[in-house]
Amino acid sequence: MLKVSHISNIQIYTEEWDRARIGRATSSNISNLMGDKFTTTDCVSYVYQKAGEIITNKSTAVEDDIIEDENTAWGREHEPAAIRRFGNLKGIQFLVTQKMIMNEDSRFSSTPDAIWIHGASVLKEGEYKVSTMEVKCPRKYPRYIPLWKCKTPEDLKKFSKKYFWQVIDQMDNADAAVGYFACYHPSFPPDTNIRIIEFRKIDLWPEFKLLKDRKTLYLKFLEEIKAEFNPSLLQSTTQ
Repeated sequence: MLKVSHISNIQIYTEEWDRARIGRATSSNISNLMGDKFTTTDCVSYVYQKAGEIITNKSTAVEDDIIEDENTAWGREHEPAAIRRFGNLKGIQFLVTQKMIMNEDSRFSSTPDAIWIHGASVLKEGEYKVSTMEVKCPRKYPRYIPLWKCKTPEDLKKFSKKYFWQVIDQMDNADAAVGYFACYHPSFPPDTNIRIIEFRKIDLWPEFKLLKDRKTLYLKFLEEIKAEFNPSLLQSTTQ
């Protein structure tokens, strides 16, 4: 269940969004922690980046998902149509789009392209059952076609571990039992212009367990670095 208070009003790609991500590991880059072992070059570099952001309250990162180029501009242009197509196919009347999921006390955050709210919890006030949705809109055919050919989470993992772990982490941050990945290309015929892959947490317990373990190691490493630079920054971080 996702707490409504964790669905921020922060819109993606804004200055406020950039500031809120300082010092927080994000779903779009969580794959840096998910190598064959924890202490890969990418992982260590990512922890150093986030530790530095916390210490300086500034970011020096130019992250892959926000680099401005022709392909990125194409993706941003067509994401709304992809989300509408997804909603139509699933019979969804309303989707919360591109809002940051963030617990103020957490060192993690996520910005799914859409959140599908199924309904309120009958047990806990202010919590909702949700599913997450991530969409990619590759501009070039050699990128779209093999991505469209992926039909299962395992297929996606083989094609792009980055995309696979992005969906898993979005689900983890939103405490969602189901998540979705979609790829979309407006130039293809209607029966082939979108591929939707369903992720079911019950079928992916080992991956969620591994993610939890890696996040624990990440937080421990982060605190050690912070303490080296300024012992006053050391705190008990459980999120």
